[in-house]
Amino acid sequence: MIKQINHRKFKIILFAAIFIFAAVSISEILIEPSGYIRPDYPKEDIMSILEKTTLSEEDYKELFYQTGLGKTAIDELMNKSDGKSEIIKFQEIFFRDNDVLCEPIGIITSQESIVNDEGKPMYGFNFAPYENGYVLITKATHSLGWRHGHAAIITDAERGETLEAVILGTNTMFQNINKWRVYPSFMMLKLKDTSQETLDEIAKFAKNNLNDVPYGLFVGLLSSKNPVPEKLKSTQCSHLVWYPFMQSGYDVDYDGSWLVTPKDIANSDLFEVVQIYGVDPEEIWP
Repeated sequence: MIKQINHRKFKIILFAAIFIFAAVSISEILIEPSGYIRPDYPKEDIMSILEKTTLSEEDYKELFYQTGLGKTAIDELMNKSDGKSEIIKFQEIFFRDNDVLCEPIGIITSQESIVNDEGKPMYGFNFAPYENGYVLITKATHSLGWRHGHAAIITDAERGETLEAVILGTNTMFQNINKWRVYPSFMMLKLKDTSQETLDEIAKFAKNNLNDVPYGLFVGLLSSKNPVPEKLKSTQCSHLVWYPFMQSGYDVDYDGSWLVTPKDIANSDLFEVVQIYGVDPEEIWP
């Protein structure tokens, strides 16, 4: 009798495990296409816009939809001698088809990468001009059917250095910004109406105070992000980005809830879009 009960319990547990595994696997497959989007509208001739002396808001919007470049990036490139040809190159890449591979990078986490014909990760796009304090977001990572994405802050633009909480089991660390060119979805953001001096200070605070902090999977899950602690004991990728801005009085969490995510930061009204790639210009993270 006891053996029959134990056998029944084992079958129930086994069935539950198989059901959970199948449900998670299906949800992972279903969300993968939402992580990268190629424009579903025609590529237009934008040279007539680039030849203008002064651009209107409609011109900037058209260029954004055609190149993924926001007003700040367009203005900076237009001031360069070869800026117009660079913008045309951004357009070509913006409309290009990519092969994308999804691979596990942790026990429960997967990541999508742009790959070449041999299935090896490759750089898929070029960066718009960037500065200290700019924020990077991607949708490329997901865990157990949740597309949480990843976030970073540029701490040293001249060196191409970002600060990131990469994955569970590692402390925050400096990374090379070029790793982001492999992601099939990408957003570069900067604070609106803010001087570069302010952004430099925010980046400096992050660089000097937030490196080598333990990864905290449950930061914002089991403990509130408010009130803001004077010193971080643990963090996760979007919390790491949110924290230095909050220290300067900018709450870049869109919904202000107890948990800040890359999606919250991407939708913050305090940011302007410098560049996007592989996401919908109409709504970069709905």
